[in-house]
Amino acid sequence: MKVEIIKENCIGCGQCEATCSEVFKIGDDGIATVVTENIKKELEEDVNDAADACPTSAINVENA
Repeated sequence: MKVEIIKENCIGCGQCEATCSEVFKIGDDGIATVVTENIKKELEEDVNDAADACPTSAINVENA
C-alpha cells in the first residue's frame, strides 16, 4: 500500500490523524503528512477509512 497527501487539497482538518495517527500527522504548516512509508497490514483498513473520511479527498491510496 502506498499513501500520499495531495497537499493542494489538504485543509488540515485533522480527520486523518484522528483516524490513523500511526500514519498521518498534521505538520507545523497545518498540512497533513504521511509519517511512514511502511504501512503495516493491520493499519490498512484505518488508512482507507481516513481517505474516505477526508472532506477534500486529499489522501491518495494505492493498493499494491
